Amino acid sequence: MARGSVIAFAFALFLGSSLAASTGTTESSTTAAPDRSSGDEKTKEMSSKDSENSEETTAMMNFMLECNETYRVEMAYMDALIEGGSFPDETDRTPKCFVRCLLEKLGIASEDGKYDPAVTAAYFSSTQNEEKIKEAQDLATTCASNRNESCKCNRAYQFIKCLMEAEIKADMSGSS
Repeated sequence: MARGSVIAFAFALFLGSSLAASTGTTESSTTAAPDRSSGDEKTKEMSSKDSENSEETTAMMNFMLECNETYRVEMAYMDALIEGGSFPDETDRTPKCFVRCLLEKLGIASEDGKYDPAVTAAYFSSTQNEEKIKEAQDLATTCASNRNESCKCNRAYQFIKCLMEAEIKADMSGSS
């Protein structure tokens, strides 16, 4: 899992928009669009993926707006999470509960606080490469294991924190 995809997810968590979608960093957007009238299968596949990405982004934004009505966060929290892997004030439950709310709405977490590594990998992995998706699932499995925090908001935060810290560490060691 590339740190960029985790950062994109983190931006989505707190800013209310998908960084990948707004900056055009998806694989299909980095290539020139072929003539759609040619009936080319690759064109249809790219168009389908773009449509799916757009629908996922719209759904995620709607979920974020819903969660943000109850749990508001500051940009400083976002910056700290991206740069250091944690919130500046780890006693503040509001951003943790926002994370919980969004993870539940996305299907990454269940209401009883269990995490789905496959769904996590689907959101965090910006590639269709099976090896990278497997790596993302393995990391999500590791971060989800032994999550025994009694507070569901703290459990969601510790899950995201684990993912972010692992990616920051991998980024520092030069691997992605």
